[in-house]
Amino acid sequence: MRNPFRVRRGAWLAIWVVVASAALAEEPHEEVTIDNGEVRLAATLVRPAAEAGYPGVVFIHGSGPHKRAGPLAFASAFTDAGVGLLAFDKRGSGESTGAHWGSSSLEDLSEDVLAAVEFLRRQAGFDPDRIGLWGVSQGGWLAPMVAERDGNLAFVIVTSGGGASPLQSELFSYGQVFDRAKLSVRDRAAAMALLGDYFRYLGTGEDRAGLMAAIGRAREESWYAALNIGRIVPSEANRPNWAWVANFDPMPGIARLTAPVLLVFGDQDRDQPTELAIERWRQGLALAGNDRVTVRVFEGANHGIRSGDHSHGKRPPLVDGYPEVITTWLEQNIAGDRTER
Repeated sequence: MRNPFRVRRGAWLAIWVVVASAALAEEPHEEVTIDNGEVRLAATLVRPAAEAGYPGVVFIHGSGPHKRAGPLAFASAFTDAGVGLLAFDKRGSGESTGAHWGSSSLEDLSEDVLAAVEFLRRQAGFDPDRIGLWGVSQGGWLAPMVAERDGNLAFVIVTSGGGASPLQSELFSYGQVFDRAKLSVRDRAAAMALLGDYFRYLGTGEDRAGLMAAIGRAREESWYAALNIGRIVPSEANRPNWAWVANFDPMPGIARLTAPVLLVFGDQDRDQPTELAIERWRQGLALAGNDRVTVRVFEGANHGIRSGDHSHGKRPPLVDGYPEVITTWLEQNIAGDRTER
C-alpha cells in the first residue's frame, strides 16, 4: 500500500536517511530526552556558537520509523546560520519509547512535536520567542496543527508536504504508479475502485469484511501487483489511528497560520501533487491574512529534493542549493530579527 503509514521504497518515508555522524563531529551537541506523558523521546540538541538569545528549530519527520540521524546531517548548516536544531527519534523508533508509529494517530504525533517545542523553549541560550518548525512530507500536515495549538511559533518551514490532503496525495501517488505500470483504462478504473473501498474503510471503519473479500478477488487480476494493499489493511482496533489518511484536511490549520512560512518542493515529486499543494497552501494562508510566505520549487527534484532516480541501490544527491535556501531564509527572516512579530 502506498499509504503514508507504510515504509515505501523512495523518498516519501525515507526522506532523510543519511549518515549524520560526520556532520555532528564538529558541532556542540547534547543527548537529551523529551517527556510526553508516558512517551520518552530520545533527542539531540545542537547549538550555534552564539552565547545566548538564538532561535531554534524543531524537526518533524515524515511518515515511517524515523530516527534523528537524518535531520542532524543538516546541523552545521543551521548552526552556521545562528540557529539551533532539535531532532528526536520518532515514537516507537530508535531509542524513543511509545507505541509503534503505525499505531499512533496524527494527534499523537503532533503532541510529541508540541512537547519538543516546549522543551526547546526552556533550554538555556534559546530565545523562547524564536522557536519554529521544519517539517518534511507528513510533517507538512503536522506543522500547522502544532502551530495552532502552540500559538507562539516564530516560523514554519515545510519540505514536500502539506497543502494537498493525505487522500489527494495518495491518489496522486497511485496514479503515478499506474502510469508507470501502463495500466489500461479498464484496469486503472478497477484499481481505483478498490482504492475507493479501502479509503472508505479507513475513514469510516465500515465493512472491513467486504473490503478483504474484494481484495481477495482482485489478487487474481494482473493490475493488482501495482496496488497490493492487502497486507497493510489495519485491524478494526487500529483503524481509528489510520482514519486521518482518508479524512484529514490541512486547510483549516493553514488558514489560521500567521507565522512566516517557507515552502520547498520538487517539480518531479511522484508522491505529492506539487502544484495542487502550493495552490492550497496559498489559499489557506490568504484566508489567514498571511502574506509572509516564500515558495521555492526545485527543477528536476523529487519528493526528497533529490535529483534523478535511485540506481544500483544508491540514493541520488540533494539538489544543489537546497540547504542554502533554508538557511538563507532563516538568516533573512528569523536569525537576525528580534523585533516583535
